[in-house]
Amino acid sequence: MATCNGAATLPKVLAAYCALHPPGDGWSLIVVDDGGADVTAELLASFASRLPLRCVRRARGGKSAALNEAIALALEGGADLFVFTDDDASPEPDWLLRLDACARAHPDYAVFGGAIVADWGRAPPEWVLRLVPLGVTFAITDVAEGPVFPGLVWGANMAVRRAVFEAGHRFDERLGPGAGAYAMGCETEFNRRVAAAGHRAWFCAGAKVAHFIRPHQLAADSILRRAFRHGRGARVQEGADPSPRLFGVPRWMLAKAARELLGVARALAARDADAVFLRRWEWHYLRGFIFQAWFGRPAPPPRGARVLITSCSGELGGMELRMAQEARLLAGAGHASMLATPRFAGFNQLAAGLRADGIAATVFDPPQFFERWRWRRTNKLRAELFSAPQLRRFRADLVHVAFCWTSYGASALWLAHHCKLPLVLSVHNAFPPAEFHPWHAALYREAFGSVRGVYAVSVSALEHFMASFGPYLAPATRLCVIPNSVDTARFYPSPARRLAARGRLGLAPDALVIGAVGRLSPQKRPEALIALVAALRGRFPALRLVLAGTGPLEAQLKRQVALKGLSGHVIFTGFVGAVEEILPAFDLHLLLSRNEGFGIATIEAMACGVPVVGTDVPGTADILRLSMGGLLVPLGDADATAAAVASLLADPARRALMGQHARAEMENGYTPAILRARVLDFYAGLLP
Repeated sequence: MATCNGAATLPKVLAAYCALHPPGDGWSLIVVDDGGADVTAELLASFASRLPLRCVRRARGGKSAALNEAIALALEGGADLFVFTDDDASPEPDWLLRLDACARAHPDYAVFGGAIVADWGRAPPEWVLRLVPLGVTFAITDVAEGPVFPGLVWGANMAVRRAVFEAGHRFDERLGPGAGAYAMGCETEFNRRVAAAGHRAWFCAGAKVAHFIRPHQLAADSILRRAFRHGRGARVQEGADPSPRLFGVPRWMLAKAARELLGVARALAARDADAVFLRRWEWHYLRGFIFQAWFGRPAPPPRGARVLITSCSGELGGMELRMAQEARLLAGAGHASMLATPRFAGFNQLAAGLRADGIAATVFDPPQFFERWRWRRTNKLRAELFSAPQLRRFRADLVHVAFCWTSYGASALWLAHHCKLPLVLSVHNAFPPAEFHPWHAALYREAFGSVRGVYAVSVSALEHFMASFGPYLAPATRLCVIPNSVDTARFYPSPARRLAARGRLGLAPDALVIGAVGRLSPQKRPEALIALVAALRGRFPALRLVLAGTGPLEAQLKRQVALKGLSGHVIFTGFVGAVEEILPAFDLHLLLSRNEGFGIATIEAMACGVPVVGTDVPGTADILRLSMGGLLVPLGDADATAAAVASLLADPARRALMGQHARAEMENGYTPAILRARVLDFYAGLLP
């Protein structure tokens, strides 16, 4: 704990510490008195006989610097878990017991957050509860037990394993309370940075502290000052962002600030007090960001190489998610990764998630002179004149181009070569061999001269890619297979989840449920699933089909369901972000695609302990050929598929055993840690 002039709140907090139930291995308290001028030192001394307390007094340096000093002292001991809190946060008696038990129960997690409830100094005004973001303003949490986004673990109640600090991580001393105004977010920035390095966070909802909210902090001016500091912290935490800037600030943010000021004026004229406050809060946040950009200490230059990840994407799917995942892995390894692709359906959602993690994401859409035949020469000229300068402005040390299909991404490939940038490629589908027009073949021969490495998400995908492009690759090009991964902490078998999912979907607990998670597109053949239900419902009257996803075939599929009289048997969920809350409802997951690069939904279902059935096509076959957790059926053979599925539906014991094997296979071969090791090993020696 760091404190500065904390005598007003420390008596209540330290009294709560005296009531703590000690964990089995004991505990100790380190308090760093950060240059205060009140009676904090005397107050701490009065508790020395009642607590396992060590006090350190230092010159004023700010909260983050004080905590870093406390970490150095704690590392001298042998404790595995370092718990952080504030001098105005009073713990419940079982606080340490719950954090200790949580850490023991989840050894694969390194950061643990606990609940923070409000200890109001006076009853808050109604408008505060209604309008003010209580989380960022007063550090009040409302998070369920389980894996958690690291940015939701806050400093008044967090625990971190010793190994994180032994790896060199510390709090950023540019953030947090210090002399005068300051940028907020030291613990949030720390947790996000640690997560980027591969350490996962878990929220322990039962470990509670009560954060004292002083009466003066409920005034509008105080709340707006915190919005300003929140904006300053956001600027310090900002990752690489190639968007156009003016005086170091993104132009869109300056425009938004102007709009918010205009909105304040309009709300005042309309005498809309709520709108006035909300506009002012947003304006103060933006003002803090701009202030930090103009007058604050600059962010340190990014370590490692600058890696630009790009593609020719059409919609958010497995390849795009893998690209974002790789950007995070590289950032966690100390590189300045960025995603730059054409705008596709789902781009804004994906980009927002990356930006929240401090990773740049922007639109890069060069004219397509490989992917489109018409106007190819004109498009190539346009790309050289306009897109090549844009690519150079990214200042990338290495360009990663993802191929979803033959030639899709090749224009970006050639442009990177044209800009004299080294390249790596990833292959995300098993596309058929192709022969190229001499004009394109000549460009391929040029472009592949800059390619240092190629990996594919499956053996089949690599073999198909090499059939088309192998002749263009240099003999020394690195080749490997790096399958997709599944977060086994997010996707896991759970009877409670199964019942909850069925309840949300309106399914009976004893219904037979088959399902598919994926785009409703021709590649996935969802119409074959509807035909399958029609063929099996006579034998299995309680059979239900769940189609989780959206796509161009949705309206056509709903008509097919109506025509076959299956309206009560087929459920369309639309897009589902948290598919881990849907998959446990299934008895079987089916993927009857005509082709796949890998099939992420297949391994997600297997991680949930759900047996899987897939067509014997490249990508899916790479997962299931030797699997005991699923089986393959011939593509286009409806009778064989119906027979195989019926056999599984009629044998719950066999399904249960397959589900156990499926889960074990995911834990042994497809975890994020395995993916991270493979990706970083691929890049080793390829980055400048």
